[in-house]
Amino acid sequence: MQAENVLLKEQLQTQEGTLTTQHETIAALENKLHLAKMAGATSQGTPASREDDEEFRKEMRNKINDYIKEIDRCIALLNS
Repeated sequence: MQAENVLLKEQLQTQEGTLTTQHETIAALENKLHLAKMAGATSQGTPASREDDEEFRKEMRNKINDYIKEIDRCIALLNS
Protein backbone atom coordinates (compact mmCIF):
# COMPACT_ATOMS: atom_id res chain seq x y z
CA MET A 1 0.00 0.00 0.00
CA GLN A 2 2.79 2.40 0.89
CA ALA A 3 4.64 1.72 -2.34
CA GLU A 4 1.45 2.29 -4.31
CA ASN A 5 0.84 5.51 -2.37
CA VAL A 6 4.35 6.77 -3.21
CA LEU A 7 3.86 5.86 -6.86
CA LEU A 8 0.53 7.66 -7.02
CA LYS A 9 2.02 10.78 -5.37
CA GLU A 10 4.82 10.82 -7.96
CA GLN A 11 2.30 10.47 -10.77
CA LEU A 12 0.25 13.31 -9.29
CA GLN A 13 3.31 15.58 -9.13
CA THR A 14 4.19 14.75 -12.72
CA GLN A 15 0.67 15.49 -13.90
CA GLU A 16 0.54 18.74 -11.93
CA GLY A 17 3.78 19.83 -13.57
CA THR A 18 2.38 18.94 -16.99
CA LEU A 19 -0.80 20.85 -16.22
CA THR A 20 1.15 23.94 -15.18
CA THR A 21 3.19 23.80 -18.38
CA GLN A 22 0.04 23.45 -20.45
CA HIS A 23 -1.58 26.43 -18.71
CA GLU A 24 1.49 28.54 -19.47
CA THR A 25 1.43 27.42 -23.09
CA ILE A 26 -2.27 28.25 -23.39
CA ALA A 27 -1.69 31.72 -21.92
CA ALA A 28 1.18 32.37 -24.34
CA LEU A 29 -0.88 31.19 -27.33
CA GLU A 30 -3.87 33.30 -26.27
CA ASN A 31 -1.58 36.32 -26.08
CA LYS A 32 -0.18 35.57 -29.54
CA LEU A 33 -3.69 35.16 -30.93
CA HIS A 34 -4.76 38.44 -29.39
CA LEU A 35 -1.74 40.23 -30.85
CA ALA A 36 -2.34 38.63 -34.24
CA LYS A 37 -5.95 39.82 -34.20
CA MET A 38 -4.83 43.34 -33.33
CA ALA A 39 -2.18 43.29 -36.05
CA GLY A 40 -4.73 41.98 -38.56
CA ALA A 41 -7.10 44.78 -37.67
CA THR A 42 -4.41 47.40 -38.29
CA SER A 43 -3.40 45.94 -41.64
CA GLN A 44 -6.98 45.74 -42.90
CA GLY A 45 -7.39 49.47 -42.75
CA THR A 46 -10.78 50.76 -41.68
CA PRO A 47 -12.89 48.48 -39.50
CA ALA A 48 -16.35 47.46 -40.68
CA SER A 49 -18.31 49.49 -38.12
CA ARG A 50 -17.92 52.41 -35.77
CA GLU A 51 -18.22 50.09 -32.73
CA ASP A 52 -15.33 47.98 -34.02
CA ASP A 53 -13.27 51.12 -34.52
CA GLU A 54 -13.94 52.42 -31.00
CA GLU A 55 -13.26 49.01 -29.45
CA PHE A 56 -10.03 48.69 -31.41
CA ARG A 57 -8.87 52.15 -30.35
CA LYS A 58 -9.68 51.44 -26.71
CA GLU A 59 -7.81 48.13 -26.86
CA MET A 60 -4.78 49.74 -28.51
CA ARG A 61 -4.72 52.55 -25.92
CA ASN A 62 -4.81 50.00 -23.13
CA LYS A 63 -1.99 48.00 -24.70
CA ILE A 64 0.12 51.13 -25.21
CA ASN A 65 -0.52 52.18 -21.60
CA ASP A 66 0.57 48.73 -20.43
CA TYR A 67 3.80 49.08 -22.43
CA ILE A 68 4.43 52.54 -20.98
CA LYS A 69 3.92 51.25 -17.42
CA GLU A 70 6.33 48.40 -18.09
CA ILE A 71 8.92 50.83 -19.51
CA ASP A 72 8.49 53.08 -16.46
CA ARG A 73 9.08 50.09 -14.16
CA CYS A 74 12.23 49.18 -16.08
CA ILE A 75 13.53 52.74 -15.85
CA ALA A 76 12.82 52.80 -12.11
CA LEU A 77 14.76 49.56 -11.69
CA LEU A 78 17.67 50.95 -13.67
CA ASN A 79 17.73 54.12 -11.55
CA SER A 80 17.72 52.29 -8.23
